[in-house]
Amino acid sequence: RECFETFEIEKACILRGAASAKLFAPSGNFLRVSKNEPQAYITDRAAFDRSLAERAQRAGAEYYFSTEATDIAVAPDHVRIAALDHGSEASYSAEAVVIASGFASHLPEKAGLGRMQAFIMGAQTEAEIRGVGEVEVYLSHRVAPGFFAWLVPVSDQRARIGLFAKEKPGDHLRSFMARLTTEGKILESRAPVLYGGIPLKPLRRTYGDRVLAVGDAAGQVKPTTGGGIYYGLLCADFAAETLHSAFAAGRFSANHLAHYEKLWKAKLGRELQIDYFARVMYNRLSDKRLNSIFKVVKENAIHEALLKSSYRSFDWHGELVLDGLKRLGPWRRLFGKYLPGYVLRSLRSKF
Repeated sequence: RECFETFEIEKACILRGAASAKLFAPSGNFLRVSKNEPQAYITDRAAFDRSLAERAQRAGAEYYFSTEATDIAVAPDHVRIAALDHGSEASYSAEAVVIASGFASHLPEKAGLGRMQAFIMGAQTEAEIRGVGEVEVYLSHRVAPGFFAWLVPVSDQRARIGLFAKEKPGDHLRSFMARLTTEGKILESRAPVLYGGIPLKPLRRTYGDRVLAVGDAAGQVKPTTGGGIYYGLLCADFAAETLHSAFAAGRFSANHLAHYEKLWKAKLGRELQIDYFARVMYNRLSDKRLNSIFKVVKENAIHEALLKSSYRSFDWHGELVLDGLKRLGPWRRLFGKYLPGYVLRSLRSKF
């Protein structure tokens, strides 16, 4: 929601708002969280992409369709981009290049920015639903090892079903859908399964001589949920600001473009660190321990207390993680020896 408001994205891209959700423990017990207004929007991604493309074109951007960038070569006074244009070799020259080619792109490595070290793969499809009125999230290493699974209604009749997993996401998705079918939540589906991946940590460096990396290609993604649209757009603004300065000064060296990384890390760095810590801690919890934590949270209404916090936003999970650890009381000791220094300092400042 904050993303749509900040960047004034057309509401026609919204399929449905989500004001509530059920969070399921491995045991099947669940917590329900809700607010009066939608906290997230389920989007029509094709319409969303078209909307942004049209805005870019109105601002002067040109699109080269059916053209794939295959290599980047940085020279002292320009950048050369090799490409396949409708299958034929092509070459383009520019003062600078922004790599926004998504996860698993080889271009950051070719530009000298290294490769993504931490990532996870996922699978998603759609199916008809019966009696599912809100988002459902399933936390279980048996269902989705290393991440979680979701059932997200896009209308009263259909939903997106998916998960991320450390291995074999397709197999885990089929098992998850079989469970939902048995429970009567979905009908058997023949919709295609889409596969993809997300980075869990940023690249070591997101800038170089005449080069910037943005979005999934840079690893600017929430490790807690895998969401990257909002952070990618925020970083795109920082990239534009940095390049505007570079053109004004006629300086495109790595030293000058390093300002981009300083900007986005000042905005997102701490958030991404804490979110990654939360992901690591979650992976170290057994399903049995997750069930126990759900029990503690429910008995003490911790989830309700967290929702009442005025700073809470679906797009920023860092404060939620720290506040949740604070409210867990004695259970926080389960994580003690694993807490990184920056998390310990944040926790101490809150007591």
